[in-house]
Amino acid sequence: MRVRRTLAALCTIVPLAWAATGCSDTSAGRITATRGLVFAQTISNPIHGHCHDFAPLGVDAVSNNLGIDIVLHKGPNCTDPVGRPSAYLGTTFSATAVAKLGLWRSFSTVGWPPPAAPN
Repeated sequence: MRVRRTLAALCTIVPLAWAATGCSDTSAGRITATRGLVFAQTISNPIHGHCHDFAPLGVDAVSNNLGIDIVLHKGPNCTDPVGRPSAYLGTTFSATAVAKLGLWRSFSTVGWPPPAAPN
């Protein structure tokens, strides 16, 4: 009888643990952003589906080390001023801003976060 209770408990707990990890609202990993040699910013595990602002003056280089893609915006609060398009940055890629178009001021996540941290 004892084996059946243990097995029943495991069959109940394991799916609940898997479901909890699969429903995470954070994107595992980090974004590293810099502005020249004078400023560096790291954002770890950003909340999925929200807009995230970079430093008030903006950044000119971004490395995406999340498990999902992001969209970089030239304006604060994930807005894009006229004539300054957003940029799509895939997982594990880096990008450098075009000086005449301005610095990136915010980013948003694209897609669904992975259930576990990427390697």
